[in-house]
Amino acid sequence: MLDMSKTRALIAFVGMRDPYPENDEEPGPLLSLLISSGKAGHGYDEAWLFCTGGTFLERGLDLEREARDEGIATRFYPVDFPLKDVIDYAEIWSQLGHGLETIRQKAGSLEREWVFLLDSGTPQMKTTLFLAARSGLFPARLVQGIPARFAGGTYKSREVRVDGIPEMRLPPASNAIASNRLDSSIDMVAAKSSGDELVVVSPAFAEALRKALSAARYDDPVLMLGETGTGKTMIARRIHAAGSRAAGPFVEVNCSAIPESMAESELFGHVRGAFTGADKARSGKFRAAQGGTLFLDEVGDLSSDVQAKLLKAIEDQVVTPVGSDEPVAADTRLIAATNRDLPRMIQEGTFRRDLYERLKVVVIRLPPLHDRREDIRPLALRFMASFNTRYGEQRHLTEDAFKLLESYSWPGNIRELQNALRSASCSAASDALGPESLPEEIIRATVTSHGERAARDAAGIAGTVVPIMPIPPEGVNLKARLLQVEWEYVSSALRIACGNRETAARLLGMTGHAFRKALRERLSAFADEGWEEGM
Repeated sequence: MLDMSKTRALIAFVGMRDPYPENDEEPGPLLSLLISSGKAGHGYDEAWLFCTGGTFLERGLDLEREARDEGIATRFYPVDFPLKDVIDYAEIWSQLGHGLETIRQKAGSLEREWVFLLDSGTPQMKTTLFLAARSGLFPARLVQGIPARFAGGTYKSREVRVDGIPEMRLPPASNAIASNRLDSSIDMVAAKSSGDELVVVSPAFAEALRKALSAARYDDPVLMLGETGTGKTMIARRIHAAGSRAAGPFVEVNCSAIPESMAESELFGHVRGAFTGADKARSGKFRAAQGGTLFLDEVGDLSSDVQAKLLKAIEDQVVTPVGSDEPVAADTRLIAATNRDLPRMIQEGTFRRDLYERLKVVVIRLPPLHDRREDIRPLALRFMASFNTRYGEQRHLTEDAFKLLESYSWPGNIRELQNALRSASCSAASDALGPESLPEEIIRATVTSHGERAARDAAGIAGTVVPIMPIPPEGVNLKARLLQVEWEYVSSALRIACGNRETAARLLGMTGHAFRKALRERLSAFADEGWEEGM
């Protein structure tokens, strides 16, 4: 039974069909519900929208514009809902606790007629909303829509009947929101589940973080420099969360992933009919980040034309949508990042100097992982703990595996380390992950590095590649020298494989038979001494 004396508040995820599905004139679930409820005389006063990233924050803004065009007076409140995996029940559930607490704080009171819409978002998102209501975590009714094509040409909605479904009760600590507050433990779990905890051991990374948190107090642009996978997005989120705009949205844009022809529309939006295919207006990422932070990753990949418009947007705090002459306010804090050499690009004429000067008010350099090796072990431990928690396992790295991780160069930085451990965990035959469990390219690179270094040391010419080393006046025993080099590779492979000859052979691109034959014949003098002594 509706209580019309209370403020009616809708809570829903923004999905791919909001405000309109792609190439479809029929409104999506959220817009359909708002239109139909308004016509029926029981419209919603507020709409609290969970947006899982910049694309959905923009869709939420588009939804608000379309609702205004329909004469709907609903007040819209986008809620940033960052997820790594939109079908991970545990992550969504944990983050939902944080999101509902955010709504409670912004609303100031739960004295409303709360409604969860179960139509937008992934099935996992809809399920968590159902559980939140049915468990008493949040005092909301459940509503589901019936598309017009299944309801005689008119969109309809109905309350979800839960008669006959057992009521699920959480422990008292988790059920606290029923008395107007979420337990702080839920918020802590949600924060931990977001996956952006930073491991800070190395002085270089600690200094980068200190500088970032200091810059967070101001609204000036920040430029982050560093290789791909060094944690630029995590640092950008920390700056946003520690600043005065933390309550606003955080919108991330990967500039290198935007087709050049669409970059202007992606950032600044467009009006209906601005170009072929623009059958509906679009707000753009700048306006989606209104009151919050816009993070432009790989900003060096933007074209010169877009760079000029970006400069104007930063300086004037306005954007002009494609196809329009009317500027629109865009009050957002800008953080940019790149792994490219911008001063060199300026000299080459591919990056604007005036934009560079405007972006580099605060410059933060993030060190690559091979320059912060003291962080490799704690990072690996955190990734393994996260994997084990998610899948209920007890995988762990052996000391030999840790040594291999710490000796690898990590050209892909933290992201490569995380992916390597995921790969090892998914394919390992036991809970103990040794060197042989790690991706082959990491093992090969380490073996090659050790072998070349040992060969150089054996030749007495540190830093010189063996094939070009000079021949001494007295000559050289080439056969003996080549055998020495071969043994250095073989012993490195055996050490990494913990003595397993089949694994060592695979690392060197040999069959087990060929490897054993080499040990038995060509390398018998070394092998007789014990392969451990050859390390």
